[in-house]
Amino acid sequence: MTERYLLKSLIYCAVLLLVCCAPVTAGIPGDTDSDTIVSERELSTAILNYLTADPKNSLDADELSLAAHNCLHLPYGQLIIAVAGEKYLIPSTSYIDQKGVPADSLIYEGLVTKLRPKEGGPKEYLGWLAEEWESSDDAMTWTFHLVRDATWHDGTPFTSADVQFTYEYFRDHGNPDAPEAGAYLVNSGILDGVESVECPDDYTAVFHMKSCDPLFAETLATGPGIAVFPAHIWSTIDLPSTYADTAYIGTGPFAYASTISGTLSKVTAYEGYHGEMPNVRDIIIKNYEDEDAQLLALKKGDVDFISGEFGLSPKKAANLANTPGIGICQIPSGGQAFEVAFTSDVYPANITAFRRALSHAVNRERVCWLVGEGARPTDTVFLVPALAGDQINPATNNRFTYDIEEAKRQLAGAGFNLTEKDGRPLLLGPDGKQVEITIPLAGKASTNAVDQKIVAVLKEDWEGKLGIKIVDTPQVDDSVYLDWIAKTAVHFDGMPGRWHEDIDRLDNFQRSPLGENYYHFDNATFNSLITQLKNTADPDTRREIGFQLQEILAEEVPCIPVFSQDAFMAYRSDRFVGWDQALLDGGGNIRLFTSIKPASVEVDQRA
Repeated sequence: MTERYLLKSLIYCAVLLLVCCAPVTAGIPGDTDSDTIVSERELSTAILNYLTADPKNSLDADELSLAAHNCLHLPYGQLIIAVAGEKYLIPSTSYIDQKGVPADSLIYEGLVTKLRPKEGGPKEYLGWLAEEWESSDDAMTWTFHLVRDATWHDGTPFTSADVQFTYEYFRDHGNPDAPEAGAYLVNSGILDGVESVECPDDYTAVFHMKSCDPLFAETLATGPGIAVFPAHIWSTIDLPSTYADTAYIGTGPFAYASTISGTLSKVTAYEGYHGEMPNVRDIIIKNYEDEDAQLLALKKGDVDFISGEFGLSPKKAANLANTPGIGICQIPSGGQAFEVAFTSDVYPANITAFRRALSHAVNRERVCWLVGEGARPTDTVFLVPALAGDQINPATNNRFTYDIEEAKRQLAGAGFNLTEKDGRPLLLGPDGKQVEITIPLAGKASTNAVDQKIVAVLKEDWEGKLGIKIVDTPQVDDSVYLDWIAKTAVHFDGMPGRWHEDIDRLDNFQRSPLGENYYHFDNATFNSLITQLKNTADPDTRREIGFQLQEILAEEVPCIPVFSQDAFMAYRSDRFVGWDQALLDGGGNIRLFTSIKPASVEVDQRA
């Protein structure tokens, strides 16, 4: 009898025995060196202690079972996630049009996903259904080498035909004027740059692009992204956006199990998964009315993790600190990036010198103090250091220093006249009239009332020191916010941090043949450089173009970056381990919930 066979025999014998419960040990049961892995040697020791009934060192039967699952890498127990709202992981209608491959997915996979870059470092990607991929020198052809042992959750083999089908399905359902109700897929535009897909064999998919596309992998990996869907199921569905999918057949590490509408959903580890098996057997997604209800459930131990697009508010995260059994992970710039944005064709923001002057009148440190923990002043012209890595032009950093006297000098040089009235500063424009600005409050910048805090700081300087009258700050409905900002000189924006992580995102400022941009910014050189960037594959040349673009933004100031907000995630540290590293690495829920490990037998003893 081999040693390995003997070990397995001892494991199966031991976990069948029943003894009285003993206190749960710290960390993962059986893990004596605290590396979160129960080695064969550690498990052998635990079994021997158990069989000899060593009261000082032995685990009980349940703990020994958890140790064995860890050693053999078998899924164990349930993880319960608290979410607000019903459409999460398992939407109530067709998944195919729910933002492609959302980072939230556990059931469906795309070809690649994206990891968080190390600060100052290059981008990093992770294969899902593609093991390797490469592009031609001109980035007109992308070749993906697919995993060979993946199956759909109904047992059907996954092949390159599914990749080709997915592209063609989105292409054929990409007409917004399609006469059939429900035929149009909103996310079809993600694959607009693809000319065709060919499959030389079952495990190779070749994408031929319409033009140079050096960021195609980025397009597939970044929200909303695109999943791969099973041809044998979706080929018969003519109206995808109205089709009520009840099977949710994917290739991911978890397969759909059940749903109680408005209450909870359940997925379970898929035994045939092509990648590394998850450590958790079941994941329950429970719906809660709001964040406060989620926090209460976490404290009570009813759930193990709180999930949301931008995480917890800093204040609520701080209130959880030092709570027994609860951990907080702070993800640098993982939330939103906030900016003071100019509408560049609305007076007085249509005067470049005015925008330059005000770039020295934003007290970032004070804004961050008001916002609280996790607010990081942004000293770049747009990209966020924690996310953009080596793509930031260091020569453009710290151009917008807070210096009220410099702001006054530049305003004077631009034809503005700072005087006084009734003992208060008054700024007159080149037309001799008082400068007045209306700043609407709404949109994503209103998260946690950030826009109100920025206004409060701006009033101290713009009104109190520069004499600019902020007429009012109306709270407008999100549905009309875009109309408001198109006619006001200044507004705020709070975009997800991922929209500040790549030089390609600088196309936010391009006025293209398709129309004006969000800032109504129009610079011929900038527009031309963006077009050149989109048609350049060489990384070094792209970086050089990106540096030139940032120089233009530093000179023209279509927006003033203020700060980025860290994301705060809360979890039960007494029940699962490995949270922080998985959250900081990124890569979506598939990576997160297949990385953490059960550390308490409680997770296997739930109803």
